Amino acid sequence: MAIPPATVLIADDHPLFRAALADLIQRTPEFQLVGAVEALEPAVTLLAAQPCDLALLDLRMPGMTDLSVLGTIRTRYPDTKLALISGNLDSDAVAGGLRNGIVGFLPKSFDPPVILAAIRLILSGAIYVPHELAAFASDAAAPASPAGNGIEPTPLTEREHEILTMMVAGSSHKEIARSLDLAEITIKLHAQRIVKKLGVRNRAAAIAKAVRDRLVEPPL
Repeated sequence: MAIPPATVLIADDHPLFRAALADLIQRTPEFQLVGAVEALEPAVTLLAAQPCDLALLDLRMPGMTDLSVLGTIRTRYPDTKLALISGNLDSDAVAGGLRNGIVGFLPKSFDPPVILAAIRLILSGAIYVPHELAAFASDAAAPASPAGNGIEPTPLTEREHEILTMMVAGSSHKEIARSLDLAEITIKLHAQRIVKKLGVRNRAAAIAKAVRDRLVEPPL
């Protein structure tokens, strides 16, 4: 049985960007555009009529007066993932958005393949922010813990575990992408998430930690 397309709502007050993003979503078979509106109020009206899988919300559009409104939307429509889109790399918006339930922050400067890869990651259950803002995302998402107690690492998703296993086996991003029938940029974004979740600095350190801590089965 075919998997139904993920439903996506766009709310952005810049007509050209809104139209371009809507066209990108409509041209991608795995997604279904349910609406493209210019402000928060009509977006909420659409959600009330038809909750969707993902709502892409412009940070500076009319109605987005305070990031706390995101928490209200998240509470009212818990099955809809929320992601901010913005023309600026705004660390305060990332931190505040994460505290209010967003699961993604997409700069408008991203190329279309990167936007699509980030959307796929978000829909798979990951939180996506650009690597330049990863530190702010970690600070916002980290739970408070008593002094001296370590914070448990975020568990890897099934897909991330699969990719980490292939990384440990020596496969390149391109080889993993070919094997899983995914875009190479999608694998790179997954790898960034793996590195962040494992609390290491790069791919090599992630592989070393995976082997040392027996996070995956070592290759034969």
